Amino acid sequence: MPVYEFQCPKCQTKLEQLCKMGATGEDLVCPHCGNRGLKRLLSGFAALGVRGGQDKCGACSGGNCSNC
Repeated sequence: MPVYEFQCPKCQTKLEQLCKMGATGEDLVCPHCGNRGLKRLLSGFAALGVRGGQDKCGACSGGNCSNC
């Protein structure tokens, strides 16, 4: 299940929630003000890889090491 970021349209509180794939937030309740119906936000994600300097494979320099 993915973690989505939601925002309350009433008090603007932001929160992250583990939800079923494609959840809209309409059934969620704001923990701050109690408003029902949160708006799902478009959030970024992190990806690790050779270009980002986070690669854990020291055996090759080309980035296509089949042993990684």
